[in-house]
Amino acid sequence: MNFAIIVAAGKSRRMKKSINKVFLPLISKPMIYYTIKNFQECNLIDEIIVVAQKNDIKKINEIKQEYNFNKIKKIAEGGIERQDSVHKGLISIKNAKNDDVIVVHNGSSPLVKENEIVECINAAKKYGAAVSGFPLKDTIKKISNDFVEKTIDRKDIYQVQTPQAIQYGLFIEAFKNAKKKNLKVTDDVSLVEALGKKVKIVPCSYENIKITTYEDLKIAEAILMKRNNAGFRIGFGQDNHRFSNNKNKKLILGGYILPDEKGLEADSDGDVILHALFNAISTAIGERSLGYYSDEMCRKGIADSKEYLKVILNKLKQKNLELNNVSIMIEASKPKLEPHTNKIKDSLSKILKLEKERIGIAYTSGEKLTAFGRGEGIQGFAAITLRDNI
Repeated sequence: MNFAIIVAAGKSRRMKKSINKVFLPLISKPMIYYTIKNFQECNLIDEIIVVAQKNDIKKINEIKQEYNFNKIKKIAEGGIERQDSVHKGLISIKNAKNDDVIVVHNGSSPLVKENEIVECINAAKKYGAAVSGFPLKDTIKKISNDFVEKTIDRKDIYQVQTPQAIQYGLFIEAFKNAKKKNLKVTDDVSLVEALGKKVKIVPCSYENIKITTYEDLKIAEAILMKRNNAGFRIGFGQDNHRFSNNKNKKLILGGYILPDEKGLEADSDGDVILHALFNAISTAIGERSLGYYSDEMCRKGIADSKEYLKVILNKLKQKNLELNNVSIMIEASKPKLEPHTNKIKDSLSKILKLEKERIGIAYTSGEKLTAFGRGEGIQGFAAITLRDNI
């Protein structure tokens, strides 16, 4: 078996944040999401152990549940230093054999590719221990008292990253030796080196960086966006309804109930924003229009437009796509909708699981040029962009 230990118990001192940096948003999800996802989707990984600070264990559990990361079998509490945290993750594994491979990876290194994980595992199976890294591109100088002492030949120098993979029995032996000799190291294979054992270097991409600063975060975002652009799609949708004479009908827009306003005539709740959104997403992924799905649901007594939207959002997920941004345009001379914008955006953000900053809503009165401009109903337009769910 192959086990992954994802170390996410750092203090993020260099970022000077009150929260662990692995929970900082990277595009639209927490940084740690991408890290775990890479190991969840790697066929050679059987189980994942996440090591986290005590106060972060609940958050990791929530991410596990939300994204169905079912390979996570244990969330262990971290130690004072990284070395302590890795050891706690290692001893939490109860079913490993000596030749099983333990892959250690930083929670703040979300850009690792599957082939890099696989190559590291295969090298560890053959050689006992392996580490990912890339050749240094820059000139390196040794400094003494603020002056250059000498220039170091970079020909044989690598900058190492994670994953680092070590056979279980060797890893246990290395930790026992470190305890005996009171060794403190900054990476995992250094413990193996301290035993006099060789460690195989596995070249990895220069994109496989550890995020330590805000500049790193911006670089990671650019790399993810570059990977993402292959699946970029655009969708457009529209819907409209006239006002209802039914005094009990409520006006619902974007899933938000506007108090004391006349509702819209429809077999459903008449939510023109969600209906337009449905059609926008549907056209972007080559599916059918809203009525194809909602008519049957209406006959079954389902009038909640959020339920209709779930249908197309599930199809979106099946195609491994996600919303990038949403733009809504409403045409109506009444009621005045601008004061409700934040509440509507809050509702849409919750329904779509999308940050409010990626949702825009604008209005036009229609200047009495159309039925909606004359106050007979409300018309909604939605434009959306999609991207690969990476």
